[in-house]
Amino acid sequence: MADRIFPILGTTIAPMFGRTSTMVRIQGSLTKKTPDHLQIVGPRFAGKTVLLHELARRMRDSSSPYSAVLLWDLGHQTPQSDEAFMKGLCAQLASALAEKHPDYAAHLGSVRDNEYQEISEALELLKDDGIRVLIILDGFDKPLSSGKLTRNLWDQLRALGQNPSFRLITATRRTLRELIRSPDAQTSDFWNIFEQSPVRVGCFDERDFDEVINRLVGCELSAGAKTELWNASNGYPIVLLEVLNTLQNMGGKKIDSSDVVNASDAAFQVLHTTIESMWRDCPTSAKELMRRVLDNGPINRGGVALDDVNDLVERGFVQLSANRLQRPNRLLSAYLRNLPADGSSLSRLFGSPDSYRQNMKAVLELRLAHAVDMDAALRRYLLRGIEDFPEHPEVFFANIRAIAEQVFELIWIAELGTKRIPSEWFDVWRHNEERGIDEWRTRFPQGGQRVHLLNLMTGAGRSDRCAKYVTKTTGVLMDAAYTLGDFGQHREGAEIDAGAGYAGLSLCIELAVAITRELPRA
Repeated sequence: MADRIFPILGTTIAPMFGRTSTMVRIQGSLTKKTPDHLQIVGPRFAGKTVLLHELARRMRDSSSPYSAVLLWDLGHQTPQSDEAFMKGLCAQLASALAEKHPDYAAHLGSVRDNEYQEISEALELLKDDGIRVLIILDGFDKPLSSGKLTRNLWDQLRALGQNPSFRLITATRRTLRELIRSPDAQTSDFWNIFEQSPVRVGCFDERDFDEVINRLVGCELSAGAKTELWNASNGYPIVLLEVLNTLQNMGGKKIDSSDVVNASDAAFQVLHTTIESMWRDCPTSAKELMRRVLDNGPINRGGVALDDVNDLVERGFVQLSANRLQRPNRLLSAYLRNLPADGSSLSRLFGSPDSYRQNMKAVLELRLAHAVDMDAALRRYLLRGIEDFPEHPEVFFANIRAIAEQVFELIWIAELGTKRIPSEWFDVWRHNEERGIDEWRTRFPQGGQRVHLLNLMTGAGRSDRCAKYVTKTTGVLMDAAYTLGDFGQHREGAEIDAGAGYAGLSLCIELAVAITRELPRA
C-alpha cells in the first residue's frame, strides 16, 4: 500500500495539520482571565474532530489551566433522555478527574441518582480548590437535533456553565440555535452562555496551505502547481490532503501544474464517496447555485442568498473572491460531470425506489422555499427535519410535535391576540350544541383539545367558521399533523420507512405553507 503522509479517514483520529490561527483563537479564549464557552461549527469532513482531539491534548499539558479535560463523542454515544445525558456526563467527568483528582473521581463514579446535583456540588468544591474542568462535546448535533432532550437539561447545563471551574465546547455542523427543534428548548438561556461568534472550521487559510505543503518530502512545487492545487481543492482539508498524498507517492521531485492535475484525477477515485456525501449534505438551493457557477462562470455575490453562499464556500466547492463566486472545486466538478446528463428526467429522478428515496428530499426543499415569508422558527424546524431524510425519517417524526406547537402559537397570536376565546364564539357553539367547550371559559385548551378548538374555529363542526384568517383546510392539515406527532412521540419500535416519512414531511410543509399564506405578516 502506498505511504500516506497525511492520514485522513480511518479507525483512529488523524493528526492535525494546519489550523494554526484557529487553534490560537481557541486557546486564547480558554486561557484568558475569564474563559469563554465556545461552539465549533463546520461541515462534514472539515476536521472538527481532529481539531478537538489536538485541543484536548494541548489542554492536558502541565502548563494548561485545566486539571481535567473531558472529550465526549456524542455522535456515537447519543443519550436518549435528560437522565441518560446527565448520567453520561457524570461518568465522563469521573473518568477525566481520575488521574489527578482520584477522590472527586471516586465520588462521582459512585453516584447512582440525582447526578446533576452531585456534579454541581463537585464543581463548587473544585472551584474552591482552584481546579478547572474543560468539557468538549463532539458530535453535539446528534443529541440536540433528536428533540428528545428538554429545556430542563439545557437549563441545568447553563447553571453548571456559570461555575468558573467549568468550561464547555460543543462541535456541530450548524450553530446551536439553528439546530434547536423544540420551541420550549429555544427559550432556555443555555444558548446565551456561548461566545457570540462561533469558531468556524472550513477551508484551510493561506498559512495552513503553506504548512501542509512544506510537509511533502523531497518535493518542490512550482507556482503553477500551487495554483492548480487550490483549483483542485479550494483548500478544503480532506480534498487537499488526499491530492498531496497522491503527489507524494508519484515520486517526482519537481512538481508542476500538470502533475497536480494528474494527482487530482487519481485522488478523485479515492474521494468519490466523500465528495458524494458532501454534495448530498448541501441544500437544493445551494446545489442550484453551484450549477449556475459551473454553467455560467463567476457569479456576483449580490442578490444571492447568504446561506447558499456559505454552504458552498465552507465546503470548498467555490471561492468567494472580489465579491464573486468563482473557481469551482476541480474534484467536485469532476463528480458532477460524471452524473447522468438528463438532470430533468423524471425517470432518472424517481424511476426506482432508491432514486425516489434519494431525490424526493430535493422536491420538498424546493416546496419549502416557495413560502418566502414563513416564520423563521417554523422554517428552521422544517429544514432540520429535511436533513433527517432519507436515512432517519423516525427522527423527523419524533419532532413533528415541535412543528405543530409553533403553528398553534402563530394561529393563537393572529386569531386571538392572547389565549382568550371570544365570548360570542361560545354563544354560537352552545347554540349549535358543540361539545367539550365548557371548561375553555376558565382554562385555555391543552394538548389535543387545541385541535378540537381549531376545528370549531374553522367550521369543521356544526357551526360556521368564526376564525378571521385560518381556513378549514388548515384545520384538517393540523389534525393530521398532530396525530403524526403523537405517533412520533410514542412509536414503541414501529418502523418508519422513507416513503411514509416523506408523506409526513410533505404534510407538515403544506401546513406551514398554508398558515404562511393565510396569516397576516408580522
